[in-house]
Amino acid sequence: MIVISDSNIIFSAIITPKGIIASILSEETKIQLIAPSYLLEEIEKHSNKICDYLDIEKNEFKKRLKLYTSRIKFIDSEKIPKKYISEALEIVSSIDYDDFVFVALNRYKKYKLWTGFESLIKGLKLKGYDICITTSELKNHIYKK
Repeated sequence: MIVISDSNIIFSAIITPKGIIASILSEETKIQLIAPSYLLEEIEKHSNKICDYLDIEKNEFKKRLKLYTSRIKFIDSEKIPKKYISEALEIVSSIDYDDFVFVALNRYKKYKLWTGFESLIKGLKLKGYDICITTSELKNHIYKK
């Protein structure tokens, strides 16, 4: 199974390194992860705020970031065809503009988007887009018997 990780998944792992999201990201599983390169830009943009919140040094932050992104195959955001960017902008315009690159990657590659944002999941479903997978669903897929 291949899934697209959005930024909040990585933020969650960095903030809660003993949580289920961190566990999924750091374990060897059959889940393959992809993300637009924008994910790294967004995380870097908020890195100082996270370091202050967690009271950790930038080196510790970078160590965690490297750990939780090591299994992700990054796709250059600039390589996502413009038609999918346009579609995504229209889809998320009334939900959360910041997520358009992740939705564009979903439209382009057709893989589920792993997100923890309930408002994004609900907003997309209301518009007829059942394109997300939650941590709980992913966990059940990994550990099903």
